[in-house]
Amino acid sequence: MQVLFDFSRLFILQSATMEPTGVVTDDEVWRLGVKAVVNEFRILTSDQLTGLKAGAEELIALKAAMQEVVEKVNCAAICATCGGECCVRGKYHFSAVDLVVYLLTGKELFEPRFANGRCSYLAEDGCLMPPQYRPFNCVTFVCEQIEVHLPTSDKEFFYAAEGKLRLVYKELQGMFTDRRMRGSVMSYVQAS
Repeated sequence: MQVLFDFSRLFILQSATMEPTGVVTDDEVWRLGVKAVVNEFRILTSDQLTGLKAGAEELIALKAAMQEVVEKVNCAAICATCGGECCVRGKYHFSAVDLVVYLLTGKELFEPRFANGRCSYLAEDGCLMPPQYRPFNCVTFVCEQIEVHLPTSDKEFFYAAEGKLRLVYKELQGMFTDRRMRGSVMSYVQAS
């Protein structure tokens, strides 16, 4: 199996800087966390990569199907009306497993915007990640303004898919011996 990710393009391989006060910034914690997960990824065997690839494909498919459900009720317009309040409050939910999915598929990694005063993964025009690459919390959260418009069958499908998604995440996390791979990229370094 060929992994399509070009590690040389990762911005985290550049030397990072600290604030003049000696405080490690969120940007630095992000870079160190990404680098640590990449290092874990690089030592995986081909059998491990095969198992992870299958799980990653299942995550992507489940997330895409869940997004299709909420798009039926024009979720983008509903989110635009409230300004994406759920996204404004989001923080650091991007997990080590989410990063592994990027690495396995060769998807170019975004750069968080920690200084924007909102969710670090939110740009002016929306999320920095396509729906099928977003963290579990982001994909599974459906506010009342959206849920009220979903037909019962779509709600049932969505929440059943959420349960499957939770199981796939747990299965993928279990493929790593390092327990830090069960948390966020931002907590990976802090748990060291």
